[in-house]
Amino acid sequence: MKATVIRHGETLRRTKEEINELNRMIQRLTAEVENAKCQNTKLETAVTQAEQQGETAVSDARCKLAELEAALQKAKQDMACLLKEYQEVMNSKLGLDIEIATYRRLLEGEEHRLCEGVGAVNVCVSRSRGGVVCGDLCTSGSRPVTGSACSAPCSGNLAVNTGMCVPCAPCGPCNSVTSCGLGTCGVGSCGISSYGVGSCASSCRKC
Repeated sequence: MKATVIRHGETLRRTKEEINELNRMIQRLTAEVENAKCQNTKLETAVTQAEQQGETAVSDARCKLAELEAALQKAKQDMACLLKEYQEVMNSKLGLDIEIATYRRLLEGEEHRLCEGVGAVNVCVSRSRGGVVCGDLCTSGSRPVTGSACSAPCSGNLAVNTGMCVPCAPCGPCNSVTSCGLGTCGVGSCGISSYGVGSCASSCRKC
C-alpha cells in the first residue's frame, strides 16, 4: 500500500512538472503569438501607409504627366507658330534680298552710266552769293546751273546754291561762247559769272 502511495505520489509529481512545463510552453507560445500579432499589426499598418503613399505617388505622377503632356503640346504649338513666323520672315527676307539686289543692279548701272564721261572736279565759291560748283555726278558735256540759270560752262560739275546739287545743263557748242559769257568750251577760266555764281570753266573739256 505504501509503495502504491509512493508510486502515485511520484506520478503526481511528474505530472505536475509536466503541467508546469506545459504552462511555461503555453506562456512562451502566447508571448510569441502576441509578438506575432504586434508584428502583423505593424506590417499591416506599413502596408496601408505604403499603399496610401503609392496611391499619392501615382496620383502625383499622373498629374505631372498630364502637365508635361500639356507643356509638350503647347511647345509643339509654339514651335509650329515660330516655324510659321520664321518662314514668313524668310520669305520677307528673300523678297527684300531680291529687291535689294534689283536696286543694287539699278544703282550700279546708273553709276556706270554717270561715270562714263566724268570730267575733272572743280569747286569755286562766289563772293556775291556763296554758291558752290561741285562736281562728282555730272556727265561729260554739261554745265552747272543755279535755279534755272547757268552759272558757268563745265563738265563733270554740279552747281549748289542751297545745299543741293542739281543736274548740269549741256555745254554750248564747241568753240562758241557759252551763255554765261566766261569763255568758250575748252578754255580754262575761273571767275564770277554774270549771275554772281562762282564757276570753274577749266573743267569743260574740248569737244
